Amino acid sequence: MNTLSQQFTLLLPGMLRNTVRVIAARMDKEHLGITIPQAGILDFLLSHDEAVQTDLAQHFAKDKSVMLRTIDEMEKAGWVERQMDPVDRRRKNLVVTKAGQALHKKVVQVRAKAFAEVLEGMAEKDMTICLRVLASMNDNALRIRKQ
Repeated sequence: MNTLSQQFTLLLPGMLRNTVRVIAARMDKEHLGITIPQAGILDFLLSHDEAVQTDLAQHFAKDKSVMLRTIDEMEKAGWVERQMDPVDRRRKNLVVTKAGQALHKKVVQVRAKAFAEVLEGMAEKDMTICLRVLASMNDNALRIRKQ
């Protein structure tokens, strides 16, 4: 592994953790009452129609029982609901409620402000290069994951 790869290996995980901590702190400060994983579930459900618990478990690489508890908490809070699939009555689709959609809008705003803080002082050309690198890394990770 070359020196740049080593630097990436050391810096990237810490940067991600720190950025998530900033977002979580901003969400707490706004008293949103939602966790980062729950916000991620709302993101996923709003972009995937007819998603079920196993879809979430696979996407987030979580055990089905962990996902079940989280979904139960979110349903109790009124952010999601389980709806019977019209084609397969055994299947329960997860749907974001109006309250969940309203909360998601707040989360998106808080997250955007937190990212603006983290990205403060970065030149546009540096951000463009960074986005290109991150997109390539993501593509590679998806390709490797499918192998």
